[in-house]
Amino acid sequence: MSNIFNSFVLEQDTVRNSILKSARDLFAKYGYRKTTMEDIALTLRKGKSSLYYYFRNKEEIFQAVIELEAELLETRLRDVVNSNYKPRQKFHDYVVIRMETLRELENYQKAMRDETYGDYYFFEEVRENSEKAEQEMLKTIMEEGVTSGEFDIKNLKLAAIGISTALRGLEMPLFRGVENFDDFRLQLDNILNILFYGILKRS
Repeated sequence: MSNIFNSFVLEQDTVRNSILKSARDLFAKYGYRKTTMEDIALTLRKGKSSLYYYFRNKEEIFQAVIELEAELLETRLRDVVNSNYKPRQKFHDYVVIRMETLRELENYQKAMRDETYGDYYFFEEVRENSEKAEQEMLKTIMEEGVTSGEFDIKNLKLAAIGISTALRGLEMPLFRGVENFDDFRLQLDNILNILFYGILKRS
């Protein structure tokens, strides 16, 4: 599993973050329901009491993992939005980094698409916040593109909603359809060509 999550939490490396890193790996490998507090404690080589000092139960640990993965995704995307690249390059990088990061955030992926998690109230809040943040970031990139003359977009808000919705719809087909990184990047390039140029044949 990638180290992007580990490096993200190392800035404040604590017992709590060690719990989250171990729990994250177990949740991704075995699923939330099959993972127990004892499993997490055994992986850490600690007693379960160490876990309960920081978290009341397994659900609270899972919530913290999902929120941290969501924060990681947004942080990486905001770095793209705030970069000095031209809008078209930003848009390209946004889509590529978004998909590459999501491939590594298995728990966040599952939580955002699996309706069986609907009884956990915090998922809906995370989902709504993530969608709102994404639309705002996409709108910022497109505004820059319109101002610079690179993009021709009549309704920025609707365009941001449409692209955000399209990207979410492409996640699972894209992740299922590729087996290696090169194929993954090729598929992303094809998607970006459609987003930039549409499907009309040009003479």
